[in-house]
Amino acid sequence: MMFMVLQMIAFVALMVLLYCNITKFLHVFQQSFYHVEEFFHSLKTSRAYLPNWTEILLCVVALGMVMVSSSFWKYVGIVAIVLCTLLRINQYRRDKKNVKKKFVITTRVKLTYGACFLLCVLVCFGIYTLSGLEALLVSFAFSKWISMVLVLVGNVVIFPILTWSNNKYIKEAKQIIKDSPELKVIGITGSYGKTSTKNIITGILESKYSTVMTPKSYNTTLGVVKTIREEIKPYTQVFVCEMGATRIKDIQKICEIVPPDISVITAIGSQHLATFKTMENIVQGKFEIIKYAKKGAKAVLNMDNLWIASHYQNYIQEDDVISYAIHSQDKSISVQNIHMDENGSNFTVILKGEKIEIETRLLGKHNIYNILCGIAVAKELGMEKEEIQKAVKKLRPIPHRLELKNMGGILALDDSFNSNPEGSKMAIECLCMFQERYKVLVTPGMVELGSKEYELNKKLGEYATKCDFVLLVGRKTTQAIQEGMDSLGYQKYKIVENLYEAFEVLTKMKEKYPNLIALFENDLPDCYS
Repeated sequence: MMFMVLQMIAFVALMVLLYCNITKFLHVFQQSFYHVEEFFHSLKTSRAYLPNWTEILLCVVALGMVMVSSSFWKYVGIVAIVLCTLLRINQYRRDKKNVKKKFVITTRVKLTYGACFLLCVLVCFGIYTLSGLEALLVSFAFSKWISMVLVLVGNVVIFPILTWSNNKYIKEAKQIIKDSPELKVIGITGSYGKTSTKNIITGILESKYSTVMTPKSYNTTLGVVKTIREEIKPYTQVFVCEMGATRIKDIQKICEIVPPDISVITAIGSQHLATFKTMENIVQGKFEIIKYAKKGAKAVLNMDNLWIASHYQNYIQEDDVISYAIHSQDKSISVQNIHMDENGSNFTVILKGEKIEIETRLLGKHNIYNILCGIAVAKELGMEKEEIQKAVKKLRPIPHRLELKNMGGILALDDSFNSNPEGSKMAIECLCMFQERYKVLVTPGMVELGSKEYELNKKLGEYATKCDFVLLVGRKTTQAIQEGMDSLGYQKYKIVENLYEAFEVLTKMKEKYPNLIALFENDLPDCYS
């Protein structure tokens, strides 16, 4: 009787552990945009499928319990299973506290949990009927791998329900847009810079117009649909819509719901090369925002970006282009006399021969690009010079995008939201403008760059030698950066395991260098850590 009670306790504990593992893999799946290929890429990078010592011990104990015939050792085995399971659950709870990007309980997640539960019941019933409770306990000692399979199979099971539900919501969103004929839609895409540009355009336009934007990183089809259904009102004048893409036709699907009146492409680069496969596919995917815009829509394009400058004529007539640039003065909108310090930036914008003096708290060359783009959109929608100047002056730094702030006593340039080759270069350039300070770069490197990931991280390492010191977060993801620095004979770097250790090193360094400033460039999502 006692042994049966212990078996039931062990079974309940293993079911709790199974739930924890399902949640962990579902979180990775969510951060991989529910794409199976990206899910496996994340698992491969993070090695999340590999067991830690408690999981190995749990499997060994469970198998050992089956192999022994002594009642005493079976009691010992079942108690050991309970203890190992509780220990692993406790480790999961501790890991959960350090999660960077919160797991969002969406309708899809709820449906997946339900499917996993039903599949689990069927599996338990089958194993118990055929082999008994002891075999069931041994099977679920391998819950890490079972949960990974359940998440994948569960998503296949719920696919018909999701398709029906999504189509219903998409139809509602299309009707809302159809019922808002006066609504101006600003579509924004780019390999990088689109979220910052979206925030800046919205910050300028909302000073005059009733403006709605897609919040946070709601740049997928369903994120845009959710925003339309919940935020667009009859009195809304402008909808600033970020359109993300990891594959061809992603932007086309969004444009079919909400075609832009003005299409913005901030930049085209190698971000998401792992899913697009080639640069030609990335170019094609990004220019869908122009190809599927409204008839006669304008396009606001960053002509300092070579991929945009060399391909835009294949998709739009010259008369419909509003171009902006920093390094060229012959575009629709350009800039002169750039100056930056700890208080922000000021520069002169040249707009069709007219000069506009701009002051802003924002830092970094990339923010100048974003402001130029915002001015282009604002002028196209009828805003006056003085209105634009006032709106830009009121713009606040966007969290985690070259945001100057105090982080645990360290003066920091927080650029941790994401990293890409061009953006990381600009961030280091911004750091180097603080000439009288001791400049430290903190980075784990860049991901989602496909076959060019190693090469581009190596170039980042070469460019990082402009800093006084470099802290590399993680050994595996920073190998290419190390090689880049080593190739130039640069040895002023240290490898740490995580950001917590990096802060400990920075705190000690600040005692020696009171004028220290640290650039936090990229913070890999949980699925890569």
